[in-house]
Amino acid sequence: MIGNDVVDLVLAKTESNWRRKGYLDKLYTTWEQTIIKKSVHPDEMVWVLWSIKESVYKAYQRIEYNEGFYPIKIEVQSLENDGDGYNSTTALFGILFYGQTTIKDGIVHTVVVQYKSDLEKIKRLPVTNYKKNKKGLPIHVHTGAPVSVSHHGRSTIVVGLDYNNL
Repeated sequence: MIGNDVVDLVLAKTESNWRRKGYLDKLYTTWEQTIIKKSVHPDEMVWVLWSIKESVYKAYQRIEYNEGFYPIKIEVQSLENDGDGYNSTTALFGILFYGQTTIKDGIVHTVVVQYKSDLEKIKRLPVTNYKKNKKGLPIHVHTGAPVSVSHHGRSTIVVGLDYNNL
C-alpha cells in the first residue's frame, strides 16, 4: 500500500497557527512534540510530521477503509535526517509504514509504503493518470492499480508503485 502527502509551507504558514494552545497535544505524541520543540526549524518539522501522518492515513485506507481521522494514533516511531530529507517508520493500529520525506522549494512531500522494499518502487505519475473507485479512493486510470494523490497550494502529486505496471 502507498500513501503520499504534500504541504506547501508558504500556504501552511498562513492557514494554521500550530503554536496556539492545545494544537500540538491534539495531533502529536509526546515524543513527536519533543522533536518539534528541539528542531532547528520547528515550523518545518510540524509539517514534516503532519505529512508523514497524513500519508500513513492514506495508505491505511487501502488496508482498512475507515472515514475517521485519528492523527494522535498515528505514531512516528523513528525519524532520521539523511541529508536529502527524512526517513521514517510510523505505526498505526500495529501496522508499520516506512516513509521518505523531501523538502524542496518550500514543499514538503512524503511517501509511505507498508513494505520497506517498496520504497524503491515509488513512481511519480502525471496528475491526469488517476480516477476514483467506488469508495472514492484513487486508482490508476488505465490499470486500476492503487495510487495516492495529494494537493496543497502550489503542488499536486500523484504516486504509485511500479510493480503495478504504471
